[in-house]
Amino acid sequence: MGIFGGRTVDRAASKAYKRGDTVYVATIHAIPGRQDGGLAFGISRVEAAGWKLEQQTEGTRLQMGYAQRYWTCTFRAVPNVPGT
Repeated sequence: MGIFGGRTVDRAASKAYKRGDTVYVATIHAIPGRQDGGLAFGISRVEAAGWKLEQQTEGTRLQMGYAQRYWTCTFRAVPNVPGT
């Protein structure tokens, strides 16, 4: 089962939490074909590592001739998360 109870966890977020960082910033790129672009899945992976979403901003950039949507999310550490 693992340290986080078998939940899917973002590895970089997990390492940052264990290191003692207080703020974590992640860029989540949209997944084509998903209704929300995979934003909810990306956020839940980071939150499973002990972070809480504080702010998010949406952006678009042109890549290979099409618009790529992404979100920049700022998370704050939640102290004493069970399972860590």
